[in-house]
Amino acid sequence: MNDAAETAPDNVSSKVRPVDLIGRFTAVLVGMLGIASFALSFEALRDLAVRTGALPPQSAWLFPILVDGAAIIFSLSAFRASAVGAESDRRWHFSLVVAISLCSVGFNIAHAEKGLVPSAIAAAPPILLFLAFESLLRQLGPERPAAPPKRRPQPKVLPLASKALPVASNAETGAKRAKALELAKEGLSQAAVARKLGVSAATVSRWLGKASKAA
Repeated sequence: MNDAAETAPDNVSSKVRPVDLIGRFTAVLVGMLGIASFALSFEALRDLAVRTGALPPQSAWLFPILVDGAAIIFSLSAFRASAVGAESDRRWHFSLVVAISLCSVGFNIAHAEKGLVPSAIAAAPPILLFLAFESLLRQLGPERPAAPPKRRPQPKVLPLASKALPVASNAETGAKRAKALELAKEGLSQAAVARKLGVSAATVSRWLGKASKAA
C-alpha cells in the first residue's frame, strides 16, 4: 500500500516534468538572447557617446546602462503593475518601455554605417533585447485562470399585485353591521360609527339604509 502511494507522485511528476523542462530551457535561451543583445547594444551606445564627444571615455559606459537599463526597469514595473491588476500603471510603464526602446534603436542606427543593411543589423540588438525581456517576464509570470464569461444581468420580474382587495369574511361583516346598528341606536353619528368600526362612512350609511328598509 505504501509502494502504491509512493509511485503515484512519481507518475504525476513524470507527466509534468517535460513541460517544466521545456519552459526552463526556453527561459535560459531567452535569458542568453537578452544578455547577447544587451552586450551588443552596450558596445554600440558606449562607442557612440565617445565618438560624438557627448561623454568622456571613462564615463561613456554609463550611457548604455542608462538607456537599456531604463528599458529593463520599466519592463519590470509594467510586469509588477500587471501582476497586481493596476491596468493604468501597466499601460504607463509599457509606454515608457516602448519609448526608451525606440531611443535605443535610434542610437544604435546612428552608430552604424550608412546603408540599409548596417542600419538593420544595428537595430536588431535593442529590438531583440526588448522582445527577449518581455518574453522572459511572461514566462516567469503566474498563469492566470481564464476569466468566466460575463453574464448579462437578468431583468427583475416583480410579482404582479393582486387586483382583488382583501374582503372581510361574512361573519366579521355581519358582526360589524350589527354593531353599527347598535351604535346608531345609541345616537352616534355615521362618521363616529365608521371610526369605531374601522370602515368607511359610506359603508355605515349603506348598512343603516338596508336596516331601515328591512324594518
